[in-house]
Amino acid sequence: MASNQPTKAITVIKSDTINIPEPGSYFTGGNTGSGTTLTTAGAKFLGTPNPGNTGYSNRVAAGDVIYQGTTIVTVVSVDSDTQLTVSAALTGGGATYEIYRGNGGSQTQLRAGNEGFSLFVGTAGDLAVIPASSTDTVVLKNVPDSSFIPLQVARVVAATTASDIVALR
Repeated sequence: MASNQPTKAITVIKSDTINIPEPGSYFTGGNTGSGTTLTTAGAKFLGTPNPGNTGYSNRVAAGDVIYQGTTIVTVVSVDSDTQLTVSAALTGGGATYEIYRGNGGSQTQLRAGNEGFSLFVGTAGDLAVIPASSTDTVVLKNVPDSSFIPLQVARVVAATTASDIVALR
């Protein structure tokens, strides 16, 4: 495989305040909480700091990003092994969620070492983004169906009318 081709991808959920998270969810479950409390029976949000001496932690941390359907929120605090406080209301009743590592939180600048994401736009429209090395929103007008965007971005903002967007790294 060519070294300049993307090897990771994540579906983009538009947000004015949350950067595109790191691809690859590391925790999934069903939310039995309500509002800004995410609760899961048997979850291990506190995890272990270095399972199997892999060098990685499976602990949920403030700033991590949660996808639940088309909703995106950040973890505000880890309250217990089974409960999180999140930045906005989520659906309870066992609704499925995925947790990803955050990528700069609510800052427009990405986490150190991250060059941003290229985008694939599945369905045409305007694409409003914050480039990886900027804090200003840029609007790419009339992006056609099935387009690759040659700009490294940190965030796709809510003013975007294009849809079916995938972030590539």
